[in-house]
Amino acid sequence: MKFVKLFEPLKIKNLEVRNRIVMPAMALNFSRDGGINDKIINFYRERAKGEVGLIIIGGAGVEPRGGGPTMFAIHDDKYIPGYTQFANEMHQHGAKTVVQLYHAGAYSGMPDMVSASAVMSNLTRRVPKELTIEEIKVVQENHAKAAERALKAGFDGVELLGSAGYLINQFLSPITNKRTDEYGGSLENRLRYPLELIKLVKDRVGAKMIVGMRVAGDDFVPGSNSYKESAIFAKHYADAGIDYINVTGGWHETRIPQIPMMVPQGAYAYLAENIRNSVNIPVFSSNRINSPTVAEQILRDQMADAVCMGRALIADAYLPLKTREARLWDIRKCVGCNQGCFDHIFTGKSVECMRNYVASREGKINLDKKTETPMNVLIIGAGPGGLEAARVAKILGHNVTIIEKKNALGGQANLSWVPPGRHDIKEIMEYYSAQIEHLGINLELGKEADANLISKYNPDAVIFATGVKYVIPDIPGIDGSLGSEIYLADKILEGDYPIGKNVVVIGGSATGMETAIWAAELGALDSEVAKFISFYELLPQEEVFKRWLKGNRNVTVMDVLPKLGMSIGRTTRGFLIGQLTKLGIDTILDAKITRFEGKTIEYEQNSEKKKLEGIDTVILATGVEPNSDLYEKLKQTSPSYKIYRVGDCKNPRTMMEAIHEGFEAAYGLDKK
Repeated sequence: MKFVKLFEPLKIKNLEVRNRIVMPAMALNFSRDGGINDKIINFYRERAKGEVGLIIIGGAGVEPRGGGPTMFAIHDDKYIPGYTQFANEMHQHGAKTVVQLYHAGAYSGMPDMVSASAVMSNLTRRVPKELTIEEIKVVQENHAKAAERALKAGFDGVELLGSAGYLINQFLSPITNKRTDEYGGSLENRLRYPLELIKLVKDRVGAKMIVGMRVAGDDFVPGSNSYKESAIFAKHYADAGIDYINVTGGWHETRIPQIPMMVPQGAYAYLAENIRNSVNIPVFSSNRINSPTVAEQILRDQMADAVCMGRALIADAYLPLKTREARLWDIRKCVGCNQGCFDHIFTGKSVECMRNYVASREGKINLDKKTETPMNVLIIGAGPGGLEAARVAKILGHNVTIIEKKNALGGQANLSWVPPGRHDIKEIMEYYSAQIEHLGINLELGKEADANLISKYNPDAVIFATGVKYVIPDIPGIDGSLGSEIYLADKILEGDYPIGKNVVVIGGSATGMETAIWAAELGALDSEVAKFISFYELLPQEEVFKRWLKGNRNVTVMDVLPKLGMSIGRTTRGFLIGQLTKLGIDTILDAKITRFEGKTIEYEQNSEKKKLEGIDTVILATGVEPNSDLYEKLKQTSPSYKIYRVGDCKNPRTMMEAIHEGFEAAYGLDKK
């Protein structure tokens, strides 16, 4: 695909942006005092050098009660020097800059938090103080003063925050605004707060900088505003003089997934299109736009005038430059895992990235400095950890060989993309395959390593990335000896075995839940067939829809634990549980299985003996342990090698730990 739209300059009032790629405001947790520090500048400088067009930094709290302990702040003049340095640095590398003015209202969780009304927040579970009319004017004035600070610091614009359930949304929504004065009741009254805010900020800074608005394209909260009202709000904002509208999805409390991997790329572009049809100013599209080809298509289809690529630019700071130079093979695409970004944010940690170890460590890592002592590096296992170690070691100038016993890259990860909503994982393997080809890494598939084979390569360093092996519980009949049809999850996902109508998945971890969802969708109409049947009206539309959403298997998940997916990140776990519910997957928890026999599972629950009968297929997604036998043997018999182990063969965890440890092992080869 030629990127004819993505690299067209974007005109926002009098401001020209070099391309249509926007890095939206996002929480990073890089600042503990609200100020701009070197870590923040180093992080964003790389994105500016990578040729992003517009950087929106923030949110930046306009007053302490509306911010947070790890948020940026702009409520005091003392912050201006930091913002000035930031703007200057970004401008040196061609990026335009905007500050998002942040007020979370009832979402802030601060002791003195305020909102449109004293309605308990479903996010913080606390009741805010209702703002008086006089206090509303103070909040608006604090926004205007913050905008003046941004102007003084040399920024190109400010963005008002009318999305995600924050203060502006709390005035707009009938579920959070119960006022009876001129700021509540009718749509006109509920719009009064943001329209006054726009006028005030425009009057103060609008002649010298752009003023945009981040909006919720649909709140996705029952009883709140939908996409229909959002288009009406946007029209009013444009009429009030706003210079651009940045469209995202729903509130933080919504039960509709907004950003996890299960959301298809570009799924919410329709929200931007809905608003773009109502206004004559630039409209940005957001949420899960992780690929330049998806971004280009959104622009070609005139759904938006620019695209926001937040996590995509965390994963690869140089995505715009690589795209412009036709190096798509070299782009580390965000896969929406949320392991290092949103899961970190919700636990108070700084943002990292599963795919990009350097993210948050800019200025400390230098892959341009080649080694002065090239080594022969042998990597055992072609899972994500081993592949990352190979990539980094080769870039640094070492001679690298990968040995993999299977005939394909990926290890366990090569099957993790099979379940629905996990397909982006495949892009990780495609990336490493391209790296192996372009960097000239020696890959030998179909070879199982042992001590003798390793010695033949005469390595200076050996990095073990041999993954895990399943732990099979000692339960009568679990080996199939009593007539039950039992398979390991990875063997099932390889597609070598048929699946019966009544399926039980043993294990409620991420693997178990995802395998259950996969099984529940077997037999569903694929999209092309569903479209054909619908087009020729071969079945009633409701029947087609039903058969398209769900397959023809009856699936049950069993686990000895009282809850499902306890090791899964906060931003994904709830949505996986929601998928199980929507697909009609039963769960049996706190269940100790005592016997597998034929089509029956015997188990104990709450000290009561029970049976689950009529089972055709049992899938084991039980525990695993490190596959580290060869590592331990080599450690004892070959002390002359530098020996490392990374990922699951060290300790079973997430893919992020595997990739990061692979990077660290390779980067530290000269240091041990």
